[in-house]
Amino acid sequence: MTAFDDYDCQHCGETYRALDGSNAVATGYCSPRCESGGKGL
Repeated sequence: MTAFDDYDCQHCGETYRALDGSNAVATGYCSPRCESGGKGL
């Protein structure tokens, strides 16, 4: 079974769970909304 790890969102600071190597980990955002806000889009 694949293990999920905890990460902190760069925009909102919430902790989210994701697979190591996933897009969520690579971008550092917990959601598309936070990614847009964090990049000022």
